[in-house]
Amino acid sequence: MDRVIDDTRRWAPLPRFRRCINHLVTAAIFLGWIGSTVCAQRPFPGAAPSNGFPSASAPAERPASPVVQTAGQEPEQRAALQRLLATAPQTPESNSIQQVEFDVETLLEDPVVEIVVEGNNTIHTSAVLRMVETRIGRAPSAREIQQDVAKLLRTRWFLDVKPFYRQTERGLVLVFEVIERPMLRSVQYVGNKKIKTSELEAHTGLRTEMSGYFPAFDVSANREAVQRIKSLYAEKGYRFAKVTLQKGGEKTDRDVVFVIEEGPKVKVRDINFHGNDFVSKAILATKISTKTPVDDLELGPLDIGMGWIGGDYDPDVVRNDVYALKQYYLGLGFFDVDVTVDETISEADGRVTVDFHVSEGQRYVVGDIQVIGNGVINRDALIGDLELESGEHFNSRFLRKDVTAMKDMYDERGHVFAKVEPVPHFRENEPGVVDLTYQIDEDIPRYIGEINIHIRGDHPHTQEHVVRDQVHRFLKPGTLASGRDLRMAQQRVQGSPIWERSEPAVFDLVPVDGLDYLPEVTSRGQSDSTLTPDALFADHSEKDFTVDREHWWRGEQQQVGRIQLPDSVFEEDEAEQIPAEVPINRKLRKTDEPNLVVSPDVIFRGQDEPIIRAQHLDQYGNPIPQDYISGGVSPQGDPFGDALRSPPAPGFVDVNIDVTEGRTGRLMFGVGVNSDAGVVGSLTLQEDNFNIFRFPRSWADVANGQAFRGAGQSFRLEAVPGSQVSRYLASWTDPFFMGTDFSLGLSGFYYNRFYDDWTEDRLGGRISLGYVLNRFWTASTAVRLENVKVRDINSGIGPIPPDLEAVRGDNFLSTVSGTLEYDTRDNSFIPSSGHNVTMSYEQGFGDFSYPRIDLSGSQYLTVYERPDGFGKHIVSFSGQVAWTGDDTPIFERYYAGGYSSFRGFEFRGVTPREGNFEVGGEFMALGSAQYEFPISASDSIRGVVFSDFGTVEEDVTLDQFRVTAGFGARVVVPAMGPAPLAFDFAWPILKQDFDETRVFSFTVGFTR
Repeated sequence: MDRVIDDTRRWAPLPRFRRCINHLVTAAIFLGWIGSTVCAQRPFPGAAPSNGFPSASAPAERPASPVVQTAGQEPEQRAALQRLLATAPQTPESNSIQQVEFDVETLLEDPVVEIVVEGNNTIHTSAVLRMVETRIGRAPSAREIQQDVAKLLRTRWFLDVKPFYRQTERGLVLVFEVIERPMLRSVQYVGNKKIKTSELEAHTGLRTEMSGYFPAFDVSANREAVQRIKSLYAEKGYRFAKVTLQKGGEKTDRDVVFVIEEGPKVKVRDINFHGNDFVSKAILATKISTKTPVDDLELGPLDIGMGWIGGDYDPDVVRNDVYALKQYYLGLGFFDVDVTVDETISEADGRVTVDFHVSEGQRYVVGDIQVIGNGVINRDALIGDLELESGEHFNSRFLRKDVTAMKDMYDERGHVFAKVEPVPHFRENEPGVVDLTYQIDEDIPRYIGEINIHIRGDHPHTQEHVVRDQVHRFLKPGTLASGRDLRMAQQRVQGSPIWERSEPAVFDLVPVDGLDYLPEVTSRGQSDSTLTPDALFADHSEKDFTVDREHWWRGEQQQVGRIQLPDSVFEEDEAEQIPAEVPINRKLRKTDEPNLVVSPDVIFRGQDEPIIRAQHLDQYGNPIPQDYISGGVSPQGDPFGDALRSPPAPGFVDVNIDVTEGRTGRLMFGVGVNSDAGVVGSLTLQEDNFNIFRFPRSWADVANGQAFRGAGQSFRLEAVPGSQVSRYLASWTDPFFMGTDFSLGLSGFYYNRFYDDWTEDRLGGRISLGYVLNRFWTASTAVRLENVKVRDINSGIGPIPPDLEAVRGDNFLSTVSGTLEYDTRDNSFIPSSGHNVTMSYEQGFGDFSYPRIDLSGSQYLTVYERPDGFGKHIVSFSGQVAWTGDDTPIFERYYAGGYSSFRGFEFRGVTPREGNFEVGGEFMALGSAQYEFPISASDSIRGVVFSDFGTVEEDVTLDQFRVTAGFGARVVVPAMGPAPLAFDFAWPILKQDFDETRVFSFTVGFTR
């Protein structure tokens, strides 16, 4: 590094004679005042050399005795300073011969005329001054200068920084006297191949001079860098990496050299489970995060030689896997389970064998079931339909569902703070049996008070009414605080693409005094105010992972005040992994019983049982006080006396909704291929927080994203070119049109399809109006206007049918339709329960006048599942019946065949024909029966066997009935989206001679 020396002294060019005279006069004045307090050095408090970087090679510090000046001393010092200035020669040389330091409490009104740095031989003055915030032309404060000193010390350039003033005729000169640290001359990283040098420099903070950066040499920092490099290699899987500090370990060094031996990347060779009798190895492997190479692909016996993919070893992950296995067994009722792990590491090839040893113990059975604390709902209603019944093996999944069902009963009555706590009692004289007591705190019914909206984000654009529109149907001030309505409101907000998924919407329920709301219940807008009641309900947003064999019984600290609506209560998909939740604050209670922490969502909590006695309840669920001791006996013979006091005011809850605005604009690319549509590409621009009325008022609105944003509308531009079908679309949708539950949609499109017999172009638009009736029912109506052009009719295959010839060229199609749908499926992509029914009627008018009726439905049943809720075997049935009028054009008639409608036949291969032309039918009846089962333990690969059947006819008849049968596979690849890849093989059992068949059909899609 080049040595850069900056001369910080300032001398004006004067004749030699005048300079000598001035020196003599100044020296005489200085000697005359040497004993005076004016010349006493008073450094800034806190600016003495105490920087936390001791060094044996540092020069001797300037002796200083800090003086704390009082307010009474300051006028005396100011007067002395004025006398000094009056006697000093009034020449420019004064700036270099009179040095006076002042206490920080000295009030200096004169501005600083210059800032100089002294003692810097390596660091350039300009680099030092860039770190100084004090500016020339302003009177500095002691705080500003102290901050500058601290900032300079944080650079690690200096061992000491001492500020003082130098008084001159031109004014105050601020001087920073520095003592430099030894500088780092060079840094070398030798032997690193897997990690770039730039990444090592960023991780250690050691690099040579770059852009004015002057690194200091520090032996301790060099040794710390060795550990940082080792940690970085360990994070990347190189756990046998060795790092040696070849140079830089001595104080006399100025160069640093790290020698790195990377070693092999540590991989998991094999994972073994021992002692697992109840649960198979394949299932246990899905419960841990440690994987062998390519294990994530679930290829089973197929070995394709891709061991470099996955399988990284992390000992911390292995320890977490031990805990995860314990939790899994505890949830199944194995309360005596113990899991240990052995790890055998080969330093030669970097391979690890992980052996999990499981001692399952016995599986506990549920004994007696009791309910205490209930008064509003009777016992039979609470436990009349339990999933976890007496005599069955314990299962935390069923227990969770039972607790949720009981809580829902209270939620529907407005008891949103009701608590249902399952308390276990292990029988000492009967091992393997656990009795359950559901301990209930009913609370009182509550009503909705204020609804406060807060939209978070760096620069949120969303208008408050967007959130209010999403919840107003379910939450209205003054109405009963129904748990179902609260859940529906939360699900609707969380399901909106406007809000950030990584920061889910928070519904904060705050109980308030009902007297405040009895005169008037209002709803106000966005508020940043913070309400202070403590948590009444512990937040259930993270799993409680408490596994302690000695102290299994944990009591929860009960608090009064705010609650947060727990997400897990709203989700009953037993096969899903519950997301991490905030831990519950707990206290310990010792017992000799085994560990009974069984579930992330519902934790057994031991509590002292309350004294239960006969009580009357008022209309709010509270016991009626009967105070005979204090004189509650009525002279009129009333047995209750004055104990029947006025009922308390009903409870209220404020609902604070916090949402975080997400990135609502998306540019998506996709590609797909299937046997019906060929190869298609996709380019989509979508904005889910559009505002059609928010025109830009300036270019700034466009630059900062304010234009056309903030109203919660959806705008979409889509281009889907393909080999057989293409579509280009522009659409706009307002999900809450004019602040109602009606949705309004407008779209325009161009559609092109190459059929075997002709080519079809469609250009048109659609206006739709929808309405959500309730959780399961939706209704919609639409007007469709299209120009349909039929061209390139294949006349080479025979005479053209009259119905096809009649529509050659342009055709104007106009219809109006209405649709009613009922959907109870638990999952729209891979349903395992529930059903879906759709009924629609469409009427054509104008050039083509015809009625069209369509009825379709599906039913899904789970016939078997593992105790943990995975590995479901699903039977499904689906069917469709449709009819259209005689005036229906050929391009609107019914066709079947292909993956999506009738497997075993070509796309549109099931249809009436005229000669060699497919002319479509006016009646269609299709059905399917399918059995789906897991192939892999993780459910990522599933098999199906199926039979499709039905027909497409010219009239309402089943004369040309077809039947096919086959098998297939469904593969879920999370990186490619939620819809599974589908591959099916089907063969016709019953068909017509003119049908076109296809054995293999598939669909594969990928979108980013």
